[in-house]
Amino acid sequence: MFAKFSNLLRRFRRDQSGNVTIETVIWVPLLILILGATFSFYEAFRQKSLNTKAAFTISDALSRETDPIDDEYLDGMLSLLEFLTDSSGPYSMRVTMVRFSDDDGYLIDWTQARGGFDTLDDATLASMEENLPKLLNNESVIVVETQTEYTPTFEVESLQPQNFYNFVFTRPRFAPKLVWKESTPAA
Repeated sequence: MFAKFSNLLRRFRRDQSGNVTIETVIWVPLLILILGATFSFYEAFRQKSLNTKAAFTISDALSRETDPIDDEYLDGMLSLLEFLTDSSGPYSMRVTMVRFSDDDGYLIDWTQARGGFDTLDDATLASMEENLPKLLNNESVIVVETQTEYTPTFEVESLQPQNFYNFVFTRPRFAPKLVWKESTPAA
């Protein structure tokens, strides 16, 4: 077996017909394209996963707060989103405290946005109701929305720059609801 293999290898090494060169010229560029496309698709799925995990991390951190949060806290959460995702584009985040009332349905207690998001209004909340959990009367939930831009490493025709949007909700853990601390104007 080994003798047959070494004879084939010796014969291949002595062959000077040029077939190997032609095949190399044909196949190497194709292999490089396939590897580049594979890397780009892998990187896109990895980036989407990082964005989802970052949204859940921010939501979990907010759900554990017992003190009122303010602008500095949310700016820090936006910096955390940037750190965790390390994506190429702008970062946006919206945090909304939603309460359910048997009489009025879902209500916005407060909403704050950073980046490209606008604050949440009642009309937009109404369009999100199917994504919100069923709540008891006066029960609250923290809704965190994040969005980051992704640009592929290599240009692949079916993979274009896109925004990764995440919608996450979490019930407050140690307090009945998350409170927004109103900024007091400087005297």
